[in-house]
Amino acid sequence: MKKIKTIAIFMAVMSLSFMFSSCEKAILADAETEDESSNIEEGMGELYVTCKFSQTMSEITRATSTPLYECASRVQYVIMQDQNIVYNAEQVNGGGSSFGTLAINLSPGTYRLLIMAHNETNGNPVTVDGDGMFQGYNNRATDSFSYSTEVVVTKDKRKAVTCNLTRCVAFVCFSSKDEIPSEVSKFKISLEGVSSKYNLVNQIGADSYTYSTATVNVSGWKSSAGLLSNVTSYVFLPSVSQNINAKFDFYNEAGDVVYSRTLENIQMKINAKTTVTASFFQQDGADANISVDNEWGEPISMEY
Repeated sequence: MKKIKTIAIFMAVMSLSFMFSSCEKAILADAETEDESSNIEEGMGELYVTCKFSQTMSEITRATSTPLYECASRVQYVIMQDQNIVYNAEQVNGGGSSFGTLAINLSPGTYRLLIMAHNETNGNPVTVDGDGMFQGYNNRATDSFSYSTEVVVTKDKRKAVTCNLTRCVAFVCFSSKDEIPSEVSKFKISLEGVSSKYNLVNQIGADSYTYSTATVNVSGWKSSAGLLSNVTSYVFLPSVSQNINAKFDFYNEAGDVVYSRTLENIQMKINAKTTVTASFFQQDGADANISVDNEWGEPISMEY
């Protein structure tokens, strides 16, 4: 009986010893993981940023969360403190999971984190001014997503921020109801009421001006039926909803304007696609049909 009791006590002690040693091992593993994931310089704090595209498609559907590399080719990180830019760098999408993440050591303090993810191609230059104004190549916008927040960096600590970027542009697509006349070889568009810059701090277009495209060959936008088809543009807007005007000038080979068409009060909205179908080559200025679909945001339709 004594022998059995002694064995029971021994087993109980061994069991407790195993429990304590297991707990110590788990705590040690957690500490090692934290140390390995942090690279804080002495006297500094670390800001660790993770970006995702998150957008509610409509009031009746859930928000979706998509990795940033699936919807942007470049991301611009800007960190400001007291109206001064202390960090400004671009990250290019190389297809890896690190795109959309940033780890940087900063002095302890309060900062403004600004992010603009966009789709400018071929290394075309974009700029961010000292006041946080983002400007695309030749004042042009691409499909873009932005984020702005205040962060507090603490000495010897990591500040992790998950940034849910939202689309910050509107989109318009023009198509014609009538065939392109044989004498038309080139065209250009002027959009009145859009923005040339985007205010990253306030998350809205910074001004209202007229954006004019280059003159291009009409053949690139001519459908098999001979119609003008899918002439598209992303734009920044100076307000969430904005009516804009669009002027089309059509040229012959000699460079003379042979047709002009102005469409007024085109309804635009950030995170919405506007589709415009019009008769461009009739002198009487036939009515145009305009609709805003719900691929991005809430549906709107109008006709005039």
